[in-house]
Amino acid sequence: MSRHGFCICKAAGFGWMGPRPLSRTCSIPMTICMMTDPLTRRTVLALGGAALVTLATPPGAHATTLTQARTLVDAVAAELTAIVNSGGTTAQMIDRFEGVFDRLADMPVIARSVLGPVARTASAAQLARFTSAYRGYLARKYGRTLFGGYSGGEIAVTGAATSGTVHSVQSVARMQRRSGGTERLDVVWQVSSRSPEPRFFNMIIDGVNFFAIEREEVPALLEVRRGDLDRLIADLPGLG
Repeated sequence: MSRHGFCICKAAGFGWMGPRPLSRTCSIPMTICMMTDPLTRRTVLALGGAALVTLATPPGAHATTLTQARTLVDAVAAELTAIVNSGGTTAQMIDRFEGVFDRLADMPVIARSVLGPVARTASAAQLARFTSAYRGYLARKYGRTLFGGYSGGEIAVTGAATSGTVHSVQSVARMQRRSGGTERLDVVWQVSSRSPEPRFFNMIIDGVNFFAIEREEVPALLEVRRGDLDRLIADLPGLG
């Protein structure tokens, strides 16, 4: 148990964060981590991510429908399946993974949201540079583990539902470990209905909220640099 009401989380099956059990201090309150019902815990985590992204997403002239959200995730699943089965080098697969973030993720919303209050004082040029650098950072951070730890697999959409302004699309990833054996990951992709075009802003993998983790870790990277956003932008290509 950590200070400030947060907990030490262990995500043994969270392959995207690492093939081995993960123990870390996370941004999830103890009251959520202590829930024994996985569905309840994941629902709370999902709603938390939805509340965060709503703050950064202006209402669009055209709403994204649940059908569009599912079609988007079908495309994401197909691309990730193709990448992990491509047989390319890890570097090549990471490059392709960054393209998925570039084309199918709502990177401007994600970037502003993980920066928190700093985003409100940053210039448009700074935000653009951070978004570009952060996209590469995410691809390296999660791609090295995903493509380094698995030699193949398949991701398939299994369902979709809407809660408030967020569409949640469920999928199952069945991955082949390089060390042998297979692993199943339950992945929920979140898409804002307020977005003018379908883009995912969050992933919840076996109950671990990508958005919540990044909302905690990016401010920590900034804090180490005394809040200097330009310095963080310059350093991001060497991180991840």
